[in-house]
Amino acid sequence: MAVSEADASSESLAPTTEQLAPDEEPFSDEGPFSDEEEEDDDEEPALRYKRLGGNVHTLFEKDTASTLIASERFLVLGTHWGNVIIIDFEGNEVKKWRAHSTTVNSVSVDIDNEYVASAGDDGRVVVHGLYNDDVTIVNYSRPVKAVALDPYYSRKASRRFVSGGTAGQLIMYEKKWFGKSDSILFTSAGPIQTIRWQENLVAWACDEGVQLYNTDRGARISQIARPEGSPRPDLYTCRLHWKDDRTLLIGWANFVQVVALKEREQPHQSPALGFVGADADSGPLLYAEVSVMFRTDFIVCGLALYRDSFLVFTYGDHQTVDGMATTDDSQVPQEERQHRVRDAQPPELRMIDWNLEEVSSDVLPLEGFPLLQPNDYGLAHSAARPQATLSKSPRPENEFEGGSSPQASEADTWFILSPKQLVAVRPRGLADHVQWLTEREDYQQALAAIEEAYRGDGQWAIYRDQIKTAEYQKIGQTYAQMLMDNGNCAEAAQVCRRVLPQDSTPEAIEAWESWIFAFAETGSLHEIAPFIPTTTMQLSSTVYEMVLAFLLTSDIGEFKRLVFAWPASLFNAYSVVLAVEDQYGKAVSADDQRSLKEIMAFLYDRLNQPSKSLRCHLELFTDGIPARVRRENLFDAVRDKAELVLRYDDHTLDLEHDEAVSLQSRCEAEGVQLLTDNTDAIPSASVVKQLVNAPEHLHVYLHTLLAKDPHLGAPFADLQVELYAEYNPEKLLNFLRISTYYTFDKALEICEERSLVPEMVFILGRMGDNHRALMLIIDQLRDVPRAIEFAKEQNDPELWNDLVMYSRDKPEFIIGLLELGGTHTNPTKVLQNIPPELKIPGIRRALTNVLHDYHLQVELCTDCKHVLDGDCELLSDGLRRVQHQGMEVESDQMCLACQLPLENMPAGSSNVLAFWCGHIYHDKCILLPEVQRKTQIDSLNNLMNSSTVDLVKRSQRLVRSPASQRRILLQAKLDRTTMIRQYSPMCPVCVEYDQKKMQQARTGWSPAERKDRGPNGDDDSIDISEPTELPPMQMLQI
Repeated sequence: MAVSEADASSESLAPTTEQLAPDEEPFSDEGPFSDEEEEDDDEEPALRYKRLGGNVHTLFEKDTASTLIASERFLVLGTHWGNVIIIDFEGNEVKKWRAHSTTVNSVSVDIDNEYVASAGDDGRVVVHGLYNDDVTIVNYSRPVKAVALDPYYSRKASRRFVSGGTAGQLIMYEKKWFGKSDSILFTSAGPIQTIRWQENLVAWACDEGVQLYNTDRGARISQIARPEGSPRPDLYTCRLHWKDDRTLLIGWANFVQVVALKEREQPHQSPALGFVGADADSGPLLYAEVSVMFRTDFIVCGLALYRDSFLVFTYGDHQTVDGMATTDDSQVPQEERQHRVRDAQPPELRMIDWNLEEVSSDVLPLEGFPLLQPNDYGLAHSAARPQATLSKSPRPENEFEGGSSPQASEADTWFILSPKQLVAVRPRGLADHVQWLTEREDYQQALAAIEEAYRGDGQWAIYRDQIKTAEYQKIGQTYAQMLMDNGNCAEAAQVCRRVLPQDSTPEAIEAWESWIFAFAETGSLHEIAPFIPTTTMQLSSTVYEMVLAFLLTSDIGEFKRLVFAWPASLFNAYSVVLAVEDQYGKAVSADDQRSLKEIMAFLYDRLNQPSKSLRCHLELFTDGIPARVRRENLFDAVRDKAELVLRYDDHTLDLEHDEAVSLQSRCEAEGVQLLTDNTDAIPSASVVKQLVNAPEHLHVYLHTLLAKDPHLGAPFADLQVELYAEYNPEKLLNFLRISTYYTFDKALEICEERSLVPEMVFILGRMGDNHRALMLIIDQLRDVPRAIEFAKEQNDPELWNDLVMYSRDKPEFIIGLLELGGTHTNPTKVLQNIPPELKIPGIRRALTNVLHDYHLQVELCTDCKHVLDGDCELLSDGLRRVQHQGMEVESDQMCLACQLPLENMPAGSSNVLAFWCGHIYHDKCILLPEVQRKTQIDSLNNLMNSSTVDLVKRSQRLVRSPASQRRILLQAKLDRTTMIRQYSPMCPVCVEYDQKKMQQARTGWSPAERKDRGPNGDDDSIDISEPTELPPMQMLQI
């Protein structure tokens, strides 16, 4: 028996299944390894077994196995014929050599899997290189029972190994500077049975017990004595297994011990035990402590740890243990010894937890077990590593390395050795667990285990590659079908959501559609509907429409959720919206009706039918609809929905609960602002027509329209008068003032019906019936200040006379006229009409105020006259200064009469005339020939006797200097200007402009104004046939 010296690995892949011949079928959980009488079908086995196939069976036809060790990559098998064979984990022979002439008792492999050592009864130790021709042979002349290579044999030049046998000596072989050397590390009274080397620690078993040796310190650490009462060590081989660098498992016959190596806190020297002080090079000082020891009812043939349990390969039972009391076989009769051999029980692989309770036990009927003894069996451990695909072809560097196959080992593997058979033992993987569950129809647990492994959780995570997606989906669909058969459609839908494929392959689409139709047959489409794929794949539109049609009549809430969530391309929105409209008429619940309305609004948006969509949104009072209409320019869509827009405003202002909302607030709402701001797209006539049956909304609309532009509501002025009178009488008077489009008679009739006296007064005033209006104020309102104010507004002397005559016998009116009449009425006339016997309270105060106001008016007029005199004087001075200034004229300017430059004088023209209006002409173009001739300087002889300066003499005066010439020229121009002004010339352009202006004023007069200006519409004071007298204009001669 041998165990692995390799480190454990965290890597894990799926176990392989070897294709065997019919006579090489692997062992199964319910096969030859099960105890059918004791096996509980409800308890899942922990391990699975498989007989190694390949060509290993051909080896056992002529030879038998004697020892076995497992590395990370392969198995090393020693036989009774002295052969050392390298085989892979499937039983295929990779390499073989004859190392000994007799039985191979022990084999060992270094940590790099490059060298294999073997020890035999021929007294030799052979170290064989796997990738080179390096072979080391050491002959000790006596049978060697155990050998162990230094774990780093291939890396160190010392090439150390330890061996021991019947000589009772533990010998370390190593290469030194001066050659090879054998060092005796320990001498025992009996043979050395088993050796295991872990890092720098060597453990071996002898008659005294298990010894521990530190190779770095070169000293023995401790001795673990054989348990008291154990049989002779030569009868039952001691089994050793290093769990790690600090834990050693020992199996002595029917005893199991766990030895823990711990660091000593205070190092000291103990000659008896060989303890030495600690130093930096040799590491910490260790001591051994037996942490666990228990006795069993069987013989230990192999020992290892699996998770939190002991994995013990056992032989026999309590009868076998009881038979060990006779330690000397010579005392047992020959017949009984033969009976024991022929009647041996099959070995078992037991799992024992740390509470020393047996978790499981599997009987292993190995080939020839009735004739085998405990020392014929062994257990080798291979740490978790990807399976190596070994090749028989020689490769220099990686002959025993292979790519990891799709089905690779995912956990530790143990190999059971018997002379004629090798069995691989592996922990049951996810595939085994799922198979065991599905055979019992526990699909729920099977799915849970697979999904947990896929998530990387739980004990099955390392086996997640064993279950492919297709198998997972098949198990899930089987479970879903079982649930549906049992009527549990809700859970079946959940299972379908988890297991059905989510890719867009035809197979996946077909699977989903078949399951959806299956749910439809059972009337449970609502269960699968939330899980139907919409993004990862797209099913037939018929499927989606079928689901929606079902939900429309059964679950409107879920129907709404799906319609909103599903992409538009999945179903025909037009067909769905028609079905929704039909269902809307059948809905009874208000909530259902609202949900269906929301769905219709959503679908109409998808169909790009904004008119229908906005109608639904307005009826639902959806937030932000007016803003959306403006943003998306959907005015045409709301052109016929004025009533809905106004109702939307009412909902926004919460008029149902707050009736005290002001008209101003209603006019500022988003909806009515939308209608009034876009009258070009939403004509007001159309809105008014729609709101005829909703007069209050119509009133809000027209009032808002009036605030925007009074002219927009002109056609509806009469209607607006009635609406103001009905809903806001306090605002009617203001409307009557600012609007000129209503009919006076109709407005007066409306006001009379509702006794709106102030409004009647205003209308009568606009109609010209001032006397009636005044009588209304006096008789019904009896408001003296208002009557006086009305008379002031009309400014009609007859109205003032009526007011004076009416108030002559009414003291309050007399006082009002005296105090408020001001300059519009003559206080003397008022006082003269007062009857002598009438008593007027407050007349003295009123007369005092009248006199005071008169003196104040006189003073005010005087002061105003002084101010006006001063202003006139200032303005006159300014006018004179301006008129005495010159005007700059450029030579390239144009004459407005002949349109020639001023410098191009026409024939007969010698000067340029400029008016103060800015217009400039040639003198010939503006003056009559007669005027031009009379104003020439050389023809002014008839003016010599006048009081003016003699122009002829001045013109004939000799000029002696440039300055004198300039003065003479300037004086001549001024003289000619003076003569031209005598004829009052006028600017033709200004005269023509003035005539056009007067003509426009005349044509723009109203009929009443034309009547005032004469029977022909002409103003008696204006005669536009004659030249209009313009302000005086100066003219310069240039």
